[in-house]
Amino acid sequence: MTSFTLATEDQLSEVVAELLLAQSGRFNIAQRLRKNGFGYLKRQSRNFNEVAKNVMPVFLLTDLDDVPCPPALITNWLPDGPHRRLLFRVAVREVESWLMADRASIAEFLRAPLAKVPTRPDDLSDPKRTLLGLVRRYAGRELKRELLPADPTTSLIGLGYNDQLSRFAREQWRCDQAADASPSLARTIMRLERFTP
Repeated sequence: MTSFTLATEDQLSEVVAELLLAQSGRFNIAQRLRKNGFGYLKRQSRNFNEVAKNVMPVFLLTDLDDVPCPPALITNWLPDGPHRRLLFRVAVREVESWLMADRASIAEFLRAPLAKVPTRPDDLSDPKRTLLGLVRRYAGRELKRELLPADPTTSLIGLGYNDQLSRFAREQWRCDQAADASPSLARTIMRLERFTP
């Protein structure tokens, strides 16, 4: 088993990264490093590169958000490039697009018609907003209460957003199915399959 340091933006990204590492059966997680948002990851990216080079492999997962493409984000954070043991992976545009890429499972979870779930979630400009739109329109009362903000003027998401979507990821999400609709997820899975310490 190869041990990894896992560096992520938030609870939901951490759960998704854990699932991706676990599916191979070859990796375990030695430590988890997470704070809210990408700022911490960006500030620490050089340190993560050093850890990967000198201590153990690092799986760093962040969202693309408004950056034009993953290579531009990686070059901005690490101008000299990542060490080969730093798996610097970028969800296009957010990890929510990877969850929606398993269209049948997210439709069942939200009680939404399959036809309303985007077929190319990596192409969405704001996957989180799209997901919340599906919640507003189709989800049951309890899920709406968890995922949607009580006051939309002060928060984009509800207090239970990360907990509920993490539960969905653990219990229903099929990353192999999702990879068929998300090129950025497919590239991440392929990179993990080919990784050697």
